[in-house]
Amino acid sequence: MTGFESLQDFGLPFWLDLPRPGFPTLEQDMTAEAVVIGSGVAGLKIARLLAQQGVQTIILEGGQAGDGASSRNQGTINHGPGLSYLQCIDRYSREVAQQLWQLGLPNHQAIKDQITQYQIDCDYQVDGSTTLVREDQPGWEEQLAADRQQYELLQEDGFDVTFLDRQQAIETGGSPACVGGLRYNTDAQLHSGKYVLGLAEKLVQSSPVTLFENARVTSITRTGNRSLVKTANGTITTPLVFLSTNALVPQFIPDLQTALRAERGQVLVTEPLAQRPCRGSFGTALAWWREILEPDGRFRLLFGGGRERDEPDSLFPQYQQDGQPHPLLEQEGFRPSLAHQQRLDSQLALLFPQLAGAQITHRWGGLQSFTADYLPQAGLLDAERNIFGIAGFGGRGNCHSDVGAQFLIARALKIETAFSKQFAALIESLLQVRREGANWGPWTSAYPQ
Repeated sequence: MTGFESLQDFGLPFWLDLPRPGFPTLEQDMTAEAVVIGSGVAGLKIARLLAQQGVQTIILEGGQAGDGASSRNQGTINHGPGLSYLQCIDRYSREVAQQLWQLGLPNHQAIKDQITQYQIDCDYQVDGSTTLVREDQPGWEEQLAADRQQYELLQEDGFDVTFLDRQQAIETGGSPACVGGLRYNTDAQLHSGKYVLGLAEKLVQSSPVTLFENARVTSITRTGNRSLVKTANGTITTPLVFLSTNALVPQFIPDLQTALRAERGQVLVTEPLAQRPCRGSFGTALAWWREILEPDGRFRLLFGGGRERDEPDSLFPQYQQDGQPHPLLEQEGFRPSLAHQQRLDSQLALLFPQLAGAQITHRWGGLQSFTADYLPQAGLLDAERNIFGIAGFGGRGNCHSDVGAQFLIARALKIETAFSKQFAALIESLLQVRREGANWGPWTSAYPQ
């Protein structure tokens, strides 16, 4: 495999290496019944639901459509939060854990419905996702036992899961280092770029939604019952604002900086391979991976890795000494860490020795937003300016974006839906904005100012 030698090797995400639809730029002041800031999956889902209610909506995207976290991810659809089932039971209760896992199922169904409705060709496939246990990691026996216990509990609670033994883990995961794991059979994979760009294009074509690119919002102010959403080339006057910028939310809602932490994810993709590298998507200590089907029937391997928060190179500017967001946050978040890319290469060689010699064709980074309790925050972000939003997906945007959007629309428009009847109480209690469990406490970036 070709090693990562310099920052020049960092480039376009695999998901965005494709022809892209063009959207206009904002060139004048306008009015709208609602404004959505951000054109990732969450913003598009919010705009779609607004359109279904007949609300004339403008989406403002600071760069190009879909350029953020929605196209810099693994491209998986999971139905559980960032916590394990045992952790959820221990922290809340078994009943609440069951509800949190059920929350992702209608979200997955909504994604499937959108793919069908808009005829989006995004390589959607249900091949499951698996948390694997590695023999080279300390405490692997205890982790394997915990996975077996979780398997039994999830089965009892009605979820479609499978416990993998060593042979099954190696055969499906593709790595000889794995000794077993827990597979969520209903989880799926898709081409993130084709999905988010296809959704954006079809939404604009078929509904009262306008999307402006290169329309970075500089301020949001409130005058009477209207908000003024200002960009360099025009101001939108609107009664309703929805913020869906994920890691960049504190740029507009400063008091959320202690509740939301931006972290950089880094990914690589191999050239098309002669043999199928794995079957589905997988996660284990320090690394996760999945297969990507090529049009000619061959498969690539996508490989990424979690970063340790105490690694020196994990630090990048987030806030200045005065508490304001650092102007380089977005730029640095999309830059790779050379040291971490080298760690990815090392992990790839360790876990997939059979791929020695395979070329790496794509490497990229992206900003993710986390909360201390690994659950997003959804609701009214700023009462004074009437700003609704959802943030802190923790890498689970495809698990919570649709259900979060439905909750926001029900609250903002003061309507009730079948979904809000079923899940509103859960979301209000566990995903409420500024809840104590989601606050990291006082912290500042250690990055040189």
